[in-house]
Amino acid sequence: MIWANFFHIYQPPRWPKTIIAKVARQSYRPFLKILDRHPGLKITLNISGSLTEQLAKNGFLEIIKNIKALAHKRQIELVGTALYHPILPLLPASEIIRQIERNTQLNKKFFGHHYQPRGFFPPEMCYSKKVGEILEKMKFQWLILDEISANGKLGEIKYDRAYLTSKTGLQIVFRNRIISDYLSFHSDLRRPNNFWSAVRRDGRSNKILITAMDGENLGHHRPGLDRLWEKLVTHTTVQTMTISGLLAHYQKEKIIQPRDASWSSREIELRKNNPYGLWHDPTNPIHHWQWQLINKVIKHLNASKKGKQHHRARRLLDQQLASDQFWWASAKPWWSLDIIEKKTNELVHTACLVNGDRSIKKIGEKIIKLARAWQREQKFQTIARNYLAAEERDNVRFIGGKKISI
Repeated sequence: MIWANFFHIYQPPRWPKTIIAKVARQSYRPFLKILDRHPGLKITLNISGSLTEQLAKNGFLEIIKNIKALAHKRQIELVGTALYHPILPLLPASEIIRQIERNTQLNKKFFGHHYQPRGFFPPEMCYSKKVGEILEKMKFQWLILDEISANGKLGEIKYDRAYLTSKTGLQIVFRNRIISDYLSFHSDLRRPNNFWSAVRRDGRSNKILITAMDGENLGHHRPGLDRLWEKLVTHTTVQTMTISGLLAHYQKEKIIQPRDASWSSREIELRKNNPYGLWHDPTNPIHHWQWQLINKVIKHLNASKKGKQHHRARRLLDQQLASDQFWWASAKPWWSLDIIEKKTNELVHTACLVNGDRSIKKIGEKIIKLARAWQREQKFQTIARNYLAAEERDNVRFIGGKKISI
């Protein structure tokens, strides 16, 4: 079997040093040691600039140096992304380009010539045609997406060929979500053979397997998963490849137009034209007003470029476009009133740095009032229960080692 492993590692901007230290101890360092122990092991890695700058700032430069050394050995292929993990399809084109260019500048600063990304990871694998067109213009060669973006369904995409948006367009790599999620959330840590049984049941990846997951799942979100993964990828029947290496291996190609979706999209959500449900659910009024606030602040800053505080406000806004605030307001099942309030107040404060706008403050007040009502009435719990009960196999998730289930 050829197995292309893709990992995404990220921490939100200005995250507590204690959390970063914990993840470094439980996940990043053990993961890199696995690669050191097995010189033939190859992976593709997305490290967001948000994490890179925080590792450097907080005294974890050895992690950056180890990644750079492994990239030099060609065990790690580094890819492009957006600096602060925003949901790209929901942003204006100018903001998309800015986030990608700033991420490239920052990662080149730390990884040097080893950071020459051919591939691209859109945060949360959120795709739209607009994003694809921008990436082509920026000369990226391939893009990784969830398999549901192929045709709106799971379990149907084939892995014996390469996919392109046109004869000369982007190559599209689709992860096997069923196996990726099985490994991330459901695998039996004590029985490696159960993983191979899951691959056989899936039936599409016996020869070529493409998995993609958060790197923090290895040891941090799921203690012990790093050890299981090491056993699996070093199995005598497995040959690992980078994504670019796999694309060079393919003999067959197919033209495809990916659908708007994310790596968390469900089939029923796509049928209802809800491709980014955890970050912009049409039935969630908190999401609606959060995006009203974001767009209002973007326009406000763009119209006030001459202010003394504009440069500072602009850099703060870059960070405040991070997807986390919407995720924690989804109640599917993630919910945090504290984060909703904090991120809302930060956006309003940023706008106030460049001449106040009463309408922006009113939107912020509306978001906080609505979120407090959801908390008081426990509405978020009802939404979470309904979401988790929708599909049995989606009932288990982990965050920070904590199991989240109904």
